[in-house]
Amino acid sequence: MGGRLVRALRAFNLESRAHREISKEKPTPAPRHPTARLDALTEHPAIREKVYSKDDRLLTLLKDVYVESRDLPGQVKVGGGEHVPCKHEEKRITKLGQYEHLDIEKVTKGKISIVEALMLLNNHKLHPKIWTAEKIAVEYSLELTEVNSLLEFFIPFTLKEFPKETRKAIKPT
Repeated sequence: MGGRLVRALRAFNLESRAHREISKEKPTPAPRHPTARLDALTEHPAIREKVYSKDDRLLTLLKDVYVESRDLPGQVKVGGGEHVPCKHEEKRITKLGQYEHLDIEKVTKGKISIVEALMLLNNHKLHPKIWTAEKIAVEYSLELTEVNSLLEFFIPFTLKEFPKETRKAIKPT
């Protein structure tokens, strides 16, 4: 219903509004500033001819130009490939969670998936003597400092219950 109302207002007195807009006097554009190059070319045909003509002396000099490359072919640095891991070493197979077909199958070494992070945090919380930071670092190919900070600062699955005495009861007024 709103569309009909808007359409009716748009079409109201459309023809007279269009005639009024067309009959208005249009402002005259500002005069253009003459440019030096175009004026010189149009006024002096000798300059135009000089610019567009071929100069035989310059053409012969250009034909004599020859570029030779004397660079040595690219050399392989000795020992340069030690720090670049190959693609097979970069990835590791993840410990799959309950959604095996939806979980990520391969993760870059030094990183873990969300499922793995939750699993290792839960394992550490339930069995801290078995799942130590060193064992987690070896198991998931992580650095020990990162595992220590992960276990220290990221604490999921914590439920805090407040005692019943401290709860404020809403009393009807």
